Amino acid sequence: MKRILLILAILAPVLALAAPARAGGWAVTYMDPAPADMRPHTTYTLGFWLLQHGTHPYEGDDLGEVGLKFTDGRRTVGFSGVELREPSHYAAAISLPPGTWKVEGVQGWFAPYTIGTLSVPGSLKVDPIPKDIQRAIDGQAPQKDHWGEIHPPGFPAGAASPAPSTSPAVSPSAGAAGAPGTTTVAVVEPDSWWRPPYTVAAVLALVALGVVAAHRVRRR
Repeated sequence: MKRILLILAILAPVLALAAPARAGGWAVTYMDPAPADMRPHTTYTLGFWLLQHGTHPYEGDDLGEVGLKFTDGRRTVGFSGVELREPSHYAAAISLPPGTWKVEGVQGWFAPYTIGTLSVPGSLKVDPIPKDIQRAIDGQAPQKDHWGEIHPPGFPAGAASPAPSTSPAVSPSAGAAGAPGTTTVAVVEPDSWWRPPYTVAAVLALVALGVVAAHRVRRR
């Protein structure tokens, strides 16, 4: 009995850490079209949409901080997002010094994920949306229209969900990434076991097994 209680006590935090991911813990950040040529020390306002499961506004009570984060290997600069009139629509005012910046979306309690690379001066080179995430979006039941005329990129006018099998991360224009019409996506993969909090849960599970094994050896 004591051994069972010990195992339960060790596994309880593991289950608690894994619970958010099992409870629908993934989201997609769609960027509004960004300027084609972004200059150093110049203020730009970037719009973006944070949609749970890639299709609808967050359904919880407290999402937490939302914004954009830029890292060049030596410096990290964050800019908070301000809620706009449309559900799950935000804007962040940014200004950066020269450099090549890794861009991440800050998605509240959802894990932040890489959006792409911004060259200053220059434009935004975006990462394509992963195929498994697109399949998960395509496979969802139709959603109600939360927006109307002003809607996230990739959502046809009047549609409640993005067009099937379209990748919002692909620029429709030829030439440099970041040209008008470019859209950026930051994602949290729902089925990747190695992403947080699964990594922490796996480590704690291994620690728990080690403790139990040591306890058994000591008793013998």
